[in-house]
Amino acid sequence: MPSLTTFFPLLRWLRTYRRADGAADLLAGAITAVLLVPQAMAYAVVAGLPPEVGLYASVLPALAYALFGTSAYVGVGPVAVNALMVTSALAMAGHGDPDLRIANAQALAAISALTLLALGVLRGGAFMTFLSRPVLDGFTSGAALMIVLTQLPTLLGIANHSGPVLHEVLLAVWHAPASVNWTTVAVGLTCLSLLFLGKRPLGTLLGHLRLSTLQATLLGRLTPLVVLAAATLAFSAGGLSTYGVAAVGEIPTGLPMPSLGFVSKANWIDLLAPGMLIALITYVSSVSIAQGMASRRREHIDTDQELLALSAANAAAAFGGALPVAASFSRSALNFSTGARTPLAGVVSALLVASTALWLTGLFHDLPKAALAALIVSAVAPLIDLAGFRRTLAYSRSDGLTFATTFVAVLLMGVERGLLLGALLALATYVWRSGRPHMAVLGRLPGSEHFRNVNRYAVESWPHLLLLRIDESLYFANVSRVEQYILEALAARPEVTDLVLVGSSINHIDSSGLAMLENLVPALVEAGVQTHLAEFKGTVLDRLQRGRLLKLLAPGQVFLSTQKAVSALAESAPEPVSI
Repeated sequence: MPSLTTFFPLLRWLRTYRRADGAADLLAGAITAVLLVPQAMAYAVVAGLPPEVGLYASVLPALAYALFGTSAYVGVGPVAVNALMVTSALAMAGHGDPDLRIANAQALAAISALTLLALGVLRGGAFMTFLSRPVLDGFTSGAALMIVLTQLPTLLGIANHSGPVLHEVLLAVWHAPASVNWTTVAVGLTCLSLLFLGKRPLGTLLGHLRLSTLQATLLGRLTPLVVLAAATLAFSAGGLSTYGVAAVGEIPTGLPMPSLGFVSKANWIDLLAPGMLIALITYVSSVSIAQGMASRRREHIDTDQELLALSAANAAAAFGGALPVAASFSRSALNFSTGARTPLAGVVSALLVASTALWLTGLFHDLPKAALAALIVSAVAPLIDLAGFRRTLAYSRSDGLTFATTFVAVLLMGVERGLLLGALLALATYVWRSGRPHMAVLGRLPGSEHFRNVNRYAVESWPHLLLLRIDESLYFANVSRVEQYILEALAARPEVTDLVLVGSSINHIDSSGLAMLENLVPALVEAGVQTHLAEFKGTVLDRLQRGRLLKLLAPGQVFLSTQKAVSALAESAPEPVSI
């Protein structure tokens, strides 16, 4: 029976917690909070919600994950891709009333929580990983570009643009060049330049100053806060409001009381499918981040427990008046690099963000919206992975096509439809590829017991014996091609009397594959060819025993290895022929 620490991993951390761990977690949590505050507000804006909602999403969800999560480094809160999916879902559900938008965002978090909980209870973590890497990368890159494009009106100072829908934003930019506010453009470009300079160029400079990696990382992570503080001071001291530069304005002080009031307000039917898709992306991206961090320290992540932890985090977001949350790569990487040792680092970050929401929101009153938009652009631009696309295309054209199709579909059709189209294309590509399996006629390398493709190596073979390897599981999509290949190979060598099917690469044979073999074996016997099996896995043979194939095979045999088949069938044969 699972112990209490299985459901509450934090208890396991606390058993061996030391003073040194506390100091490390305090430092890491404080540094991460510095990055989290501006990012959280920015991603709430991406979602079409008030900035304070991002702060709410960084408190209770982080505390819930710390209680249930198995990663010491994962930073849970608002993230760019989820924010874009939220704004898309809210646009479909109607977004005229600000209170209704927040209620709908809470409903999306609740749907995500319930979806993740159901999969966690059913131990369904494995079923959530059907999205291929090209689909995820194309989706993320397309979503990142969409986020960048939707920030153009704010960076250009175009007032009253239509909303968060991409084509509406682009039309607003296209039709309103005369309304561009050049002071706002200057503010946005200045902030954007400083934010980009604060990444690699600043790191290079700090390296020349002989600072340690940790010190350079800390100073680099402070750049967003410094830039936003400078923009705020410039707005108030320079009277930029008189030049038409828009600021964030009043941000309510305090944290909302946990409530279920959204349940009666939300458009649940319209939000059901988007909420489930958000849950899917949340789990896949969050677990990928957690596993990546854990592997660098040779630690273990319980993927099913992560489902429950992410469910708890999103439930907390729903009750706490926030949008859906997930693991953030940038904040998790910062936790890792600054020495976080347990999930209590996330608790420290959450408490500091809560303190900001309670007492410090007035500091953001004069923050220019263009500066916040610049922060969004600088945060998501690295997610547009063109180099990854080139690598994928060079390795596999079909995977490159899947990446590109998902990328374009997200931009043209929206995030939900783009993701679904990419997933369907990846599935179709897999079926197409596995429906054309690689098959090879084998021969033996001289002086060894190794068998290789006769078209690739100088091998020896036997006139009456045909060794044929099938490099794919047999299922309905490829059985006809496999049968055709076998018959063509036999037709090319009419002297063959024994056929050995080498099944070392076969992991599964479905009913269609079984039916093909059960029909083929007797037909070959009538043609004077006896069929044998070699190197079939035990699990595959166990299933074959439930059918008629092994009985139909007699007097054909099942050999443990290809060498044993050759030894038994070629003993009385002429000397092998080198080819």
